[in-house]
Amino acid sequence: MNALRYWLGYLFSVLRNGMYAARSGRRTLVKNDRVRNSPLYDDVCIWQKAQLKSMTFEDDQLSKTENGHIDLALMRRIHRRTLLEIKHELGDLWRPSSVTMDQGRGISLDQSIAIMHRLRDAGFPDNVLGVVSVTFSGRRHSFAIVHDKRDDFWMLDNGTFSFAPLRGSIFFGRRKDVHILIGFNFFDVWNY
Repeated sequence: MNALRYWLGYLFSVLRNGMYAARSGRRTLVKNDRVRNSPLYDDVCIWQKAQLKSMTFEDDQLSKTENGHIDLALMRRIHRRTLLEIKHELGDLWRPSSVTMDQGRGISLDQSIAIMHRLRDAGFPDNVLGVVSVTFSGRRHSFAIVHDKRDDFWMLDNGTFSFAPLRGSIFFGRRKDVHILIGFNFFDVWNY
């Protein structure tokens, strides 16, 4: 994505997000570990195994990190850099993040996974990171999240909904047409 398109989209997103926040209506978003009837559950589990294998060396075991720090300024920089470096383009589903970062292109799911991977590498704890897949108007879409509150998260989208980070509670409070399918990270799967 070129920088001009990003910054124009960012400015528009900030204005729209401000209008969303000014209106009443927020949705509480608490993780629920019981995932039922998600069409993506099996795909997520297969991807997690492939992703963890791509992140380890020889017989290494990657473990879930609970320690770390949430830095919102760093989150914004990583989000922006990833959108500028990884072009949105249709392609294969459920690729490991290393493939997406090497090729510099991918679908919204790939971009989201790359953002999550970079945030993890920057020291964010695994339990706050994730990707949420949604459906709207007969389409599927994914975005990265940072769960900094028990009942809310920051959405890090690729511009489909917002170029700027946006609170999930505000977005889902306004957009009743967008439905969450599943949330996941490298180690866990959940729903809301």
